[in-house]
Amino acid sequence: MSAPVIEAVSARTLVDEDFFTRLSARVAKTHGLDQEAAEQITEQDLANLATCAQKPKVAPSLFMSRTVDPAWHSFMEYTHQYDDFFTSRGWPKVHHNPCDGHGGATYPPAAEVLPLTVAAIEAAGYMVRPELWQAGVDCEDTCGDDGKGGNPLPTCEHSV
Repeated sequence: MSAPVIEAVSARTLVDEDFFTRLSARVAKTHGLDQEAAEQITEQDLANLATCAQKPKVAPSLFMSRTVDPAWHSFMEYTHQYDDFFTSRGWPKVHHNPCDGHGGATYPPAAEVLPLTVAAIEAAGYMVRPELWQAGVDCEDTCGDDGKGGNPLPTCEHSV
C-alpha cells in the first residue's frame, strides 16, 4: 500500500478571487509585468506570508526573494485586506521593517536562505514556483527576515 499523496494548494485560495485579480492587476501595472507573471508572484507572496505567520519561533528565519517581493509591497497598500488576511485566521501580522543599511547589516546569500524558505512553503502545503525563488533576498531597501526569534538582523525584518 502506498502513502497517500497530498497535493499542494495554490495560495491564491487564501484571498477572495476578485481581490486576487485586483491585487495581481495592480502588481502587473505597478511593476511593468504581464498579468500571468503578476499572478504567479502574487500567489507566491501569499504562500510566503501565510508560512511566515504560522512559523514556529524556533524555526529558521524565512526570506522573500527579490522576484516575489513586489507583490508583497502591493498587498500592503490594501491595508484592510492585508490586515484581514492575518486576523481572520488568528495569525500574527507580518510587518515590514526594511533595512536601510544602518549599522552595516547585510543579509545572508540567497543560495543559503531561499532554499529554506521554499522548503518551509512546501511543508506548509502550498505550491512553489522554484524559478521565482532564485533572485537575491533584498528589495533595494533589503527586506527579508520574518522577525520571529533567532533572527540574524534585528533591524531588517518581516516581524510579527
